Amino acid sequence: MPALDADLRPFARRGLQPVVGLPTLARDFAPLPIVTNPHVAFAAFGLLAINVGDLRRALLYVICLILAVTVHEFSHALAAHRLGDPTPEGQGRLTLNPVAHVDPIGTLLLPIVLGLMSPGMLFGWGRPVQTQPRHYTRKITMRAGMALVAFAGPLSNLLMAAVMLLLVWVLTIAGVGSGWVADPNMPVRMFFTLNLVLFAFNLIPLHPLDGGKVLGWLLGSRHQHIDDFLQRYGGIMLMVLVFALPEVLRFVLMPIINVGNLAFALVS
Repeated sequence: MPALDADLRPFARRGLQPVVGLPTLARDFAPLPIVTNPHVAFAAFGLLAINVGDLRRALLYVICLILAVTVHEFSHALAAHRLGDPTPEGQGRLTLNPVAHVDPIGTLLLPIVLGLMSPGMLFGWGRPVQTQPRHYTRKITMRAGMALVAFAGPLSNLLMAAVMLLLVWVLTIAGVGSGWVADPNMPVRMFFTLNLVLFAFNLIPLHPLDGGKVLGWLLGSRHQHIDDFLQRYGGIMLMVLVFALPEVLRFVLMPIINVGNLAFALVS
């Protein structure tokens, strides 16, 4: 039996098989305003305030989210497959078919409801890809393999944002639609911003985000106790950050968003 990483030995002692889920979450921060109190938002923007513009924006956001989440989750599955894990392929996740990756609540229902009742507070996620590190090639450690699989998702979002920049540059040179391309309510700019948010948000070093797996690899077995703490309380910390301390989250993410907006302005 191959040697296990220190962080996986407790599973082996208990006869358990570690299965790692890699969720995708998106929090749309720019160019939308932040709602610091969701309860107030629901009261202020309730159903009576819904208009055609809100519905259109919510539907566009969901379409962009479906595309971004599909590529993100497929990238997780592809990375695990290339490392030797047959689990994603066996579960039908090694595909670009959105049906395989969309979560009915996190990708469809919740973003639409929030988009209609609380414009400016959009949140969602896709179905997590399951991977079994024991199948990874022994050319790298299991811990490193988990980090690679985790990082593949945010990396795909960064690449999609880069592709959108290239598209905007080509359209600008061709003199096509300079106005609507830069409009944050239009698909091109919205998809660009969403992918930047996905990239930055998912690399926050908290479990269950992808950044938690990357941090676990950086910490190594010597600091396993820190990773154990984050695995236990990371989800709670993340919810507090998103819903109770959005200003702090905005402060963390805005440097990357600002760099992206500058790049967008340069090419458009």
